[in-house]
Amino acid sequence: LIPMGPGLAALGTGDVTTLASAITIAFNTTVIGIGSGAIAYFASKLRRRWFGEYLANLDALMDAILDNIDKRDDRLK
Repeated sequence: LIPMGPGLAALGTGDVTTLASAITIAFNTTVIGIGSGAIAYFASKLRRRWFGEYLANLDALMDAILDNIDKRDDRLK
């Protein structure tokens, strides 16, 4: 909306060329903003999945280590 300010002021004075330029800039920045937001959204979904898999693997590893320790302690008793 910020690029629309000069365009709306130009519309008040009858300068349609400046208005068209401001609308073009506002549209382009909106498209770029939506595109970068979509990229960030999908990147965060991918990273969340990677971290979920990592934590699941880490949990399985810790369970195996703790089971091994419990078995060793049972043998020593």
